[in-house]
Amino acid sequence: MRRIATLAIVAILVSISTSASAEESEPLLEEIIVTAQKREQSLQDVGVAMTVFTANQIEEMGFKTSTDLVAMTPGLNYTVPNAESSQINFFLRGVGLNDFADANENPVAVYVDNIYRPAMGGLSFQLFDIERVEVLRGPQSALFGRNTNGGLVHYLSRKPSQEFGGHLSASIGEFSERKLEGAVGGGNDKLSGRLSVAMHRHDGYTSNRAGPDYNETDALGVRGQLLFALADGFDILVNAYFSENDAAVGAWQHQATTLNANGESVPLGPTEQSTSVDCNADGASDDADLRPEPGTDCFGYRDTDGDPYAGDFDRDGRVRAETSGISLTMNWDIASVTLTSITGVQNVDRLQTEDTEMGPAPLILPTFAAQTDTLTQELRAAGEAGEYRWLAGLYYFSNEVQGDYGLDLTNLDFVNFDVDYSQETKSFALFGQVEFDLSDQWTLIVGGRLSNEEKELDYINRDTAGFFTGVIGLPTNVAFDFDKVSVGDLAIQDEDSFSGKLELDWHPNDNTLLYVSLSQGAKSAGFNVGFLDGNFVFASNTVDTVPYGDEKLTSLEFGFKTTFAGGRARLNGSLFGYDYKDFQTFRFELLNQVIFNSDARVRGLELELQSSPAQGWDFALGLSLLDATAKDIPNPAGETFRDRDMVAAPDMSVTGLVRYEWPMGKGTAAAQLWGNWQSSVYYDIQNVAVSKQDGYLVGHLRLSYMSGDDRWEMAAFVHNIADEEYRIYTFDFTGTFGFNQQAFGKPRWAGVSFKYFL
Repeated sequence: MRRIATLAIVAILVSISTSASAEESEPLLEEIIVTAQKREQSLQDVGVAMTVFTANQIEEMGFKTSTDLVAMTPGLNYTVPNAESSQINFFLRGVGLNDFADANENPVAVYVDNIYRPAMGGLSFQLFDIERVEVLRGPQSALFGRNTNGGLVHYLSRKPSQEFGGHLSASIGEFSERKLEGAVGGGNDKLSGRLSVAMHRHDGYTSNRAGPDYNETDALGVRGQLLFALADGFDILVNAYFSENDAAVGAWQHQATTLNANGESVPLGPTEQSTSVDCNADGASDDADLRPEPGTDCFGYRDTDGDPYAGDFDRDGRVRAETSGISLTMNWDIASVTLTSITGVQNVDRLQTEDTEMGPAPLILPTFAAQTDTLTQELRAAGEAGEYRWLAGLYYFSNEVQGDYGLDLTNLDFVNFDVDYSQETKSFALFGQVEFDLSDQWTLIVGGRLSNEEKELDYINRDTAGFFTGVIGLPTNVAFDFDKVSVGDLAIQDEDSFSGKLELDWHPNDNTLLYVSLSQGAKSAGFNVGFLDGNFVFASNTVDTVPYGDEKLTSLEFGFKTTFAGGRARLNGSLFGYDYKDFQTFRFELLNQVIFNSDARVRGLELELQSSPAQGWDFALGLSLLDATAKDIPNPAGETFRDRDMVAAPDMSVTGLVRYEWPMGKGTAAAQLWGNWQSSVYYDIQNVAVSKQDGYLVGHLRLSYMSGDDRWEMAAFVHNIADEEYRIYTFDFTGTFGFNQQAFGKPRWAGVSFKYFL
C-alpha cells in the first residue's frame, strides 16, 4: 500500500502543476455531463470516482449488452453463477455477492433511467439507444439508497426531444450473428416522444456433440417514451419498456477434480485414481472413491477434447428472461425549488434449466424459476440559496419474489426437490445532502440516509421422489420448512440503518478538483433460499443458518480530477480504503449455496487518463490496483479460519485505447484498438486451485468510415483478436460429484455494421 500511496501523491502533484501551467487553447476533449448527484454537472466537478461512457464510445467499442462495459472499467468485474444472460453479479473494487438465488440483491446496485433494478435475473439486457452509462465507485447511500455499498452502474437512455431524429443500424458477424436497431423521435413544445427497438440473435458458439449447440442469443428489446410539457417548469416523462432473451446458454465446460490432503479442490489427471471424494454421496467418511474409471468424475465421465467451446450436453439448457415495466417521472419547478417524483413498476420473469454434470447422461437436472415484482417511489425536493445547494427526499421500495426451484436426481436414485418460497420486502428511507461553499475554492458536503426495512420469508422444500420416506425411512417428505409458523421471528428481518457522507472539495484552480470523503454504505439482512435440507443428507442447514445479517461498509477516499494541456487531457484518480463489517459472502456446501457474514478489508488505487494530444488522435488508459481480503473464512470442513482473496477482485487491471481518424474522400475514416488486461482472480471464496483464473489480455479492433454529411457510417470489427481462452466463472462440485464447472468468455468474433442517421 505504500507504493500505491506514493503513486497517488505523485499523480496529484503532477496534475496540479500541469493544470496551473497549461497554455490556454481550444479544448479538444468533450465535456461530459453526469447526474451522479441527481443534478446535471460536469464530470470534473463531482467528487466521486466515476467512469462514464458516452453514446459514441458505447457505439465505437461495440458494447451490445449491459455487461460489456466491464472490459473498459477499471475495478469492475462480473460473475455468471448460473449462466451468461441469466443471473448477473457485478463486483466493484472487490465488493459484490456471488450468490445466484433470485431473492437476493447485489451490493453494487444497477439503475436504469433512475429506477433501481433488484432482480439479478433482469440485469442482462441489450444496450440500445443509450445516452451514457455512469459507473460510480464507493458507497452512494446518501443519494441512491438501496444496496450501493460498492457503488452503482447507471444506464441512461436517450430522452425525447422536439427535434426529429433517430437512426437505423444493422450488423452481421460470426456464428450467424444478426443485430438490428432503430430509434425515432420528435415532437413539439407540448409533447415529444421516442421509440427504440433492438433485436440481437446469433447461433451457439459452443458445439454440442449430443444435441443442439449452446451459448446462443435470441434477444428483443423495446422502449417507448412520451414527454409531456404541461406548463412552464412542469413536465411528465412516461417510460415503458420490455425485453426478453430466450436462448440455449450455460454450456459449462467439464473438469474432473479431486481433493488434496488439505481438503482443497484440484484437477484430476487423466490416469489418476482418487480416494478423497465420496462418490457414493451418502456422507460416509470411510467410503472409497469408487469412480468407474481413473481420471473421471463420479459418473465415469471426462471431457477429453481440450476445446472450451465444445462438449457433450444431454439437456437443452435454456434461459428465458423477460423484463417489463413502466416509470413515471414528474419535475415541477416552483420558485427556486424543483420537486421530483419518480414512480417505477417492474416485473422480471426468469426460467432456467441446466445440464449440471455436463455429460451425455441426464443425471443432475436443476430448474430455477422465479418472478420478481417491484414497486419503487421516490419523492425529492432540491434547491439552492447563496452558498448552499440542498436535496431532500423520501424513498419507498416494495419487492416480492416468488421462487420455484427444482432439483431432479431421480436418475441417481436420489431425491426430486421441489422448492417453493415467497419473500416480501418493504423499505422506507429518508435521505438528503447539503453542499456549502466555504469559499471560492472550498466546498463542504454532508449527506445521509435513514432507512427501515422489513423482510419476511415463507419457504418449503419437499422431496417428491419419496427418497426420504421410502429409502431413509423419515416420517415426512418435507426436507425443510421455514416460515413464521414453524420458526417464529427467525422468518422476519426488521431493522433500521443509517448511512452518512462527509466530503471536502478543494479547487486550487479552475482545472483541478481534490477531494476527501468519508462515506458509509449499508446492505440489509436476508435469507438463504437454496435447496435447504434439515435432514443433513444433501445440505447442512439448520434454521439458524437460514437468516444472515446486514453488512456495513465505511470508506475513506482521497481523489483528484484535473484537466490539463489546454483542455487536451484529463487525469482522474482515487486512493481508497474500506472497513467492511459483516461482509456478506457466499460458499457452496454439498448441493446448497450459503451466504454468511464475515469481515473484510479493501485498499486500492485507480487512475484514468484521457487525451487528444493532436488532431485525429485519442488515447485512454485506466489502472486499478486492489488489495481485497476477506477475513476468517472457514475451510470447507469448518474447522479452521483463514484470510482469503475476495471473489472477482484482481490485484491489478489495466485498460487502454488508441484511436486515429483521418479524412478519406468526402468523409472520415477511423481505426480504433482497445482492450484490457487483468491479473489472476478467484471465483470461489475458498480460493481453491480450480477456481483460479490466471491473468489474461483481451484486445479488440474496429475500422470505420463516416460520410461527409454525417448521415451514415459503416464499420468492421474484431473482438478478442488473439482468440484468448479465459474463464469468466467456475463452480466447484468436487466434494459432491468429483467435477468442476467452467464458463469461458466469448471466442474471437468478427463482423461488419452499417448505421444510418435520420
